[in-house]
Amino acid sequence: MKKIVFLLAVIITSYVFYNFNDSKHYKDGDIIFQTTGGPTGKAIQLATHSQYNHCGILFFENNEWMVYEAVQPVKRTSLTEFNTRGKGTVKRLSNQALTKQDITKLKSLFKIYENKNYDEAFNWSDDQIYCSELVYKLYNNALKIELCKPRKLSDFDLSNPLVKEKLTEKYGHKIPLNEPMVSPEDIFRSSLLSDVK
Repeated sequence: MKKIVFLLAVIITSYVFYNFNDSKHYKDGDIIFQTTGGPTGKAIQLATHSQYNHCGILFFENNEWMVYEAVQPVKRTSLTEFNTRGKGTVKRLSNQALTKQDITKLKSLFKIYENKNYDEAFNWSDDQIYCSELVYKLYNNALKIELCKPRKLSDFDLSNPLVKEKLTEKYGHKIPLNEPMVSPEDIFRSSLLSDVK
């Protein structure tokens, strides 16, 4: 009986891992969402009521999938390394296929943000960048595609003690409640995106 339970656990785990890593269905420009650990990631999930707290954009380069993402610093990360941090899913534009020219525009704009510091304060300026801000700005500024509407910080759920603690750490008592923001969840729920099968 124990062997059967173990075997089932291995099959289920392999299936989930395979689906997330089944990169043969990916296309340049797909958006990858991820759930990572740590208190900041948990606070993002609580404030946005989201399963996911991180996102990036996939591109196939030199025979491997890379994720353009805002971590510290903003950089390109191999999908293999990206997947070691947590599980997730992939989405793409529903009614529009990206052209080679679109991909070139996304990559060219990324070079402006590459190597900038990760924005722990989630400000809207381009001085530092956070993950969903990077995805939003690449699509919006390079392709004129607005994946979602930026919201004010005050629009998110700031009531959880962990969220309050992180806000105080970042801002002290001057929390910028009117600061425009986009979360991974905002992009994940975009009506322009659909799941990659």
